[in-house]
Parts: sequence; structure tokens; C-alpha cells
Amino acid sequence: MAKQGGARPGAGRKKGSPNVKSAEVIASAMEAGITPVEYMLGIMRDETKDAKDRAWAAEKAAPFVHPRPAPVPRTVEIDLPDIATTEGIKQAIAQIAAEVAAGNLAPTEAQSLVAIINAQKDAITTGEILERLERLEQQKGLSKWPRSAA
Repeated sequence: MAKQGGARPGAGRKKGSPNVKSAEVIASAMEAGITPVEYMLGIMRDETKDAKDRAWAAEKAAPFVHPRPAPVPRTVEIDLPDIATTEGIKQAIAQIAAEVAAGNLAPTEAQSLVAIINAQKDAITTGEILERLERLEQQKGLSKWPRSAA
């Protein structure tokens, strides 16, 4: 029995195909010999046009005329405790949380700092586990590497 209804391969408008309004704008701009942005700016400035059309043109042209500025990264300087120990890590994270609460540090900046501290914590934890494993192997008389039969 044939499948009925639902999504079918190749159905619907193709990805990237312009809608009716966009196609009209492009066609009109090509006829006038101007770019689509110039055309939209012309619509936006034409007080005889419908307010909806002017608003649409302003919305579509805005990213080309007034692009959003890229965020400017800043260097953050905080006097954190030594993070070579788990106690120091706890204190550092608490201090970062306090700086965010005081408004001295943005939450995204705090996330970046905590990620660095977590990497340090993971390195400490891994080192401690390896040391404990080596001690246990020494206590049991086990060797890390099997001895070759000579």
C-alpha cells in the first residue's frame, strides 16, 4: 500500500529560494539598475509608500547599513587564590561567584574562568588517582609492566 500524507522527499519549497516579496524586490532592483539594498532604502525613504512596506524595507536593509559590532573581548584581572590544591579551587570558584554577584564580572567571563579552573581540577584529580594506583600496585607487589620471561 502506498504511503499517504506526511513529508515526502523533494516536496515543498527548495532551500534558499526567495519568497514572493524578495523576488519582487530583486526584480525591481534589477530593472532599475540598482542594488537590492539601494532599492530597499528607496522604499524606506519614500513617504508615499505604505508604512508596512517601508518598515519591511528598513528591517531588511538595516543589517547591511548598520551591521552589529563584534563583541570586544576584555582582559579580566582578579586576584585568585592558588589553584594547585582542591581547597584553593573551591576558594577561587567562590570568589568568582562573588565577583559576578557584585557586578564586577559578566557571567560569560565567569564561565570562561571556571572552565580553566575545572581543567586544573581535572589535572589534579588525574594525578592523585595515578599516584594512588601506583601505591596500591607497590603494596600488592604488582608491576605496571609484565616482565618478560627470560
